[in-house]
Amino acid sequence: MTSTLGFAILAVLAKGARTGYDLTAAMSRPLGYFWTARHSQIHTDLQKLLADGLVRFEAEHGPGPQGKKVYHLTPEGRVALREWVTEPARARPERDELVLKTYASWLADPAEVAELFRDQLALHEERIAEYERQQAGFQTVPATGEPAFGSYATLWCGLSYERHRAAWCRWMIEQLGAGA
Repeated sequence: MTSTLGFAILAVLAKGARTGYDLTAAMSRPLGYFWTARHSQIHTDLQKLLADGLVRFEAEHGPGPQGKKVYHLTPEGRVALREWVTEPARARPERDELVLKTYASWLADPAEVAELFRDQLALHEERIAEYERQQAGFQTVPATGEPAFGSYATLWCGLSYERHRAAWCRWMIEQLGAGA
């Protein structure tokens, strides 16, 4: 059974062949906004995907003395990815450290908690600005059958999430100031 990380790798390869290094870089942006993995994790899952026949590689000359492997999706990998996309998402445990801290925030100095939320607000506002810069690169919403549609749709989700979190941080700062 392919792991969710395996499907993330297949999704990246569906847009084009990549080396293991390129896959790791792709997991930082834009995938890294919602799905991250270390190179060692990617390598392990790539081996499983190879064994399952969902990806293959071509050996090419590298920039140094060693060659490089360029991975690509097989037809079986494309079918598996297409089927997986429409399956219900697996339940995931909610583990949000900031929400947990908020739950226990009544124990702390409101000014210190407000400072925590000001810091978080700054982070969310930075992400909003970055996402808006990326969104400006799209003239229109791509057609649903285009590879760019998935990038646009996940960007839209990320922007909505960051705006929501920023609004919550502002509300928390306001509440903590009112209670002081």
